[in-house]
Amino acid sequence: MRFTRIDGTAVMVTVTSAKEAKAALKELRHKKKELNLLRRRLVREQKAARAAEQRAERARSDLSRRHGLIRLVVRTAALFRSNKPVRDLTAVTRDLDAMDETIHSLDTCIVQIEGKLLTLG
Repeated sequence: MRFTRIDGTAVMVTVTSAKEAKAALKELRHKKKELNLLRRRLVREQKAARAAEQRAERARSDLSRRHGLIRLVVRTAALFRSNKPVRDLTAVTRDLDAMDETIHSLDTCIVQIEGKLLTLG
């Protein structure tokens, strides 16, 4: 990106002419599309993490009610189940909040540049 710099969630644009401003707008819109795709992936991860938490809680409560041979079979079966590691729900939520803030900053820059272009042209 030639005209845009993103530090954390802050977005800064440096342009000196209307031509550069138009190019910066294209950069910003493209980056926004990229971030929205990443955001969708984070939302899917968040749903998966919530579902995993609910499954684990349900399994803990179900296991406490089972006795004897059934409990032994369930524990043995759990050893052979593939447990795909799911990121922690709080980490995914934190990343999603940061992504939302960055997208908001991109929108703000886009509006500011469009406003400047309207007053110049």
